[in-house]
Amino acid sequence: MTVVEAVFAVLAVLVVAYASVGALMARSPLAKLHFLAPVTTIAVPLFGVAAVIFFGIGLGGAAVAVVALVVAFSGPSLTTAIGRALAAEQGIDVGESPE
Repeated sequence: MTVVEAVFAVLAVLVVAYASVGALMARSPLAKLHFLAPVTTIAVPLFGVAAVIFFGIGLGGAAVAVVALVVAFSGPSLTTAIGRALAAEQGIDVGESPE
């Protein structure tokens, strides 16, 4: 493992640890949901970069890069959908979506 891989992996682990502690301290499910965003938008791409460096430019690295990009780009939409469903279940008005 190179130093660059280790730096990206350690940064990703720190983001996940921070988000995990925050989610444990949050009381409501909606508040806990906010701590999912750093994991999907920051930690997954950092892990992806570390894995691409490890696997190199090839099929393995490309597969990891595609998965990391899909998670990073779809994570916020899924989190929003889950948040709206939780809010509707709890009777919280989140407003209308702009169309």
